[in-house]
Amino acid sequence: MLKKTIFLTFLLMGAVLAREANAPKPNGGKAGSKKNYSMRISEVWTYVTNYGCVGGEGNSGYDGYSWPGGASVNNYYLWLSYFWAGVQFNGDYFVTWHDYVSPEWGPSEDFTALTGPGKSAYDVLTSFDDYASSNTYNSNGRHLGLKVIMRALSWPHEPFNDFIGHEFYIIYNKAECDLPGGAPDVLDSLMIAWAFDADVCGADQSDPHIDDLVAFDGWTNGEWADLSFYPSPTDLVTLLPDSFADQPDGVYDQYVIWGDEPEWEPILDSSLAVDYTRNDTTYKVYIFPRGMSFIYDEDNPADPGDDTGENGMCAGYIGGAWIYAPPSPSDSLIVNGSDTARIIRPWSHQWWNWENDPPTDEDQYKYMFGIHPATAPYRYAPHPFDMGAATFDYRFLISVGPFSIADGETLKFVYIGAVGQGLNGGVDSYWRSNAWVRGLRQDMDWAIKAYYAGSQHSDPLHPSAPDEDEHWKIPIPPPSPELSYRATPNGVQLVWNDEPERTPDPIKARIDFVSYRIYRSVYNPQNWDLIAEFTRDPQTNLIAHTFVDTTAVPGFPYYYVVTAMDEDSLESPKSNYLKDSDGNPISVTMPTRKGSLDDVIVVPNPYYGSAPWTATEIADKIEFQNLPPSCNIKIFTMSGDLVRELNHNDGTGSEAWNLLSKNDQKVVSGVYIYKITTPDGEYKVGKFMIIK
Repeated sequence: MLKKTIFLTFLLMGAVLAREANAPKPNGGKAGSKKNYSMRISEVWTYVTNYGCVGGEGNSGYDGYSWPGGASVNNYYLWLSYFWAGVQFNGDYFVTWHDYVSPEWGPSEDFTALTGPGKSAYDVLTSFDDYASSNTYNSNGRHLGLKVIMRALSWPHEPFNDFIGHEFYIIYNKAECDLPGGAPDVLDSLMIAWAFDADVCGADQSDPHIDDLVAFDGWTNGEWADLSFYPSPTDLVTLLPDSFADQPDGVYDQYVIWGDEPEWEPILDSSLAVDYTRNDTTYKVYIFPRGMSFIYDEDNPADPGDDTGENGMCAGYIGGAWIYAPPSPSDSLIVNGSDTARIIRPWSHQWWNWENDPPTDEDQYKYMFGIHPATAPYRYAPHPFDMGAATFDYRFLISVGPFSIADGETLKFVYIGAVGQGLNGGVDSYWRSNAWVRGLRQDMDWAIKAYYAGSQHSDPLHPSAPDEDEHWKIPIPPPSPELSYRATPNGVQLVWNDEPERTPDPIKARIDFVSYRIYRSVYNPQNWDLIAEFTRDPQTNLIAHTFVDTTAVPGFPYYYVVTAMDEDSLESPKSNYLKDSDGNPISVTMPTRKGSLDDVIVVPNPYYGSAPWTATEIADKIEFQNLPPSCNIKIFTMSGDLVRELNHNDGTGSEAWNLLSKNDQKVVSGVYIYKITTPDGEYKVGKFMIIK
């Protein structure tokens, strides 16, 4: 079933130039045209646009919360996500949104996007609007006059590399509003929402979208207390920053514990802190609801048997939450003596399936306000099973509001999108060689910690906007150097620049560079092997900026990265491998030399099944390499039966075999004999193994 078809064009990203820590770099593109900007330094690979959406299009090969980044398949978790803003005015509903059918936001003509190191290790700063004078995507008489400036933030290092942060500055310009009856001085009842059309996940080659389920992790106003399948709140586990225990701890699992890591979460002098004891240690903590919508993989109803998680390929949960929003009726205010806390809560969590995308502004606004007939009477729509719905393809929408915004006023928001190993974390045997990986709850908690890191007078119970206090002051590794590499007769030659050596750490305000590390991978840019490391010469204070890999085997597609280490052992992202104009990885291959029979090798040997020979080719084949320019290759079973004959006469040093017999049947596992004969009668006999 064809879910959707979208055609977008990726932008060629310019080279990263050194600038001050809080200033990303101009992308060099023309303002006012639709553009996409790749974010590929964290474990979550995605792209950001200047027209109201983030990530997606997995079936077109682009990154959409692809996790883990650089996997051998585009393991996307997000088809597309959409930014919505809506109001009620003069008895009617007006919503500006983006979806894959009728996008209504347009690029801001007076804004040039910026990319590069900024508040995070890699920022993308864009702007889109709904201005009557320039936006032709929305209908006349329905422009809200809103401009949205969005900054996306990402980090390459643990434990901050499984989420993407988004700051939003929303500005109302009355002169650009053309609502019927005249533009108001104040837009009342403004709702803001983010919708995720998640598909868990791209590693599932058969209908990854129709076997999903959706839920909410937070305060549900008592609406879920009596539900039979997925009640909330519950206390089943003890959630730790890097693990969990299957036992209750007296705190609802849907709530964040803030303060049990003093080095990360300083508590302001507050009477709202409570005692929390774990492992015989008592902490003063805040406890507040997480407020997160999420989607995860379930059984495909069209497939017999248990396919939940796709045998480990799709064990991630994708979710999102608003961690900062201006004061609104959805908040809770707690007054304790002279201390007043404001707990930010989403106004609604809603979902629908792909056959019921809301067609009108009224439908869209009612979902944002939590009063749509499809999910009534719930502001926080329960799990599908509790509403009599089946496993299917779902979207979630999480909204905040309602707000009032006056002409010229700016409202500020922070949204987090993340992917984690289940809700609470677990062992990832498929992608990460049995490593323990954080869950979605832990990722969201670390995102909140990152947002308030460095804050002087605010925390989650005394929240502040992005420009009202210090935020995101987490340790940041050095930038990656600019890198180039090419195959030479002596090996693969790498050359990189000295940017990490002249870029100060933004927190320390000084240079803390220590060393370079060179990594290599084969077939795809993941599972990197460290092959060399360089530190400064103690006598000359110099350090290498070139390296020749003499161990690269001819015929194999390789990728290389050079990272920089600092004095805190933080390492820059493994992201500076070669890429094409669309951001796709480019491999380098040492040419197979034309050799004598003594040089002939078979790769891979043994053969273990379909292999990703290049960034785009996954094939059943082996190659005979270092062949003479002309020869005959015969392949036999161990009992002497001829399986296939190949005539090599193209003058190159390699010949591929597609593992089909002379009768075009797939060969079976076993040991095979090959005989290579030259025109003058010389020959070589060898063995290789096929394991399927």
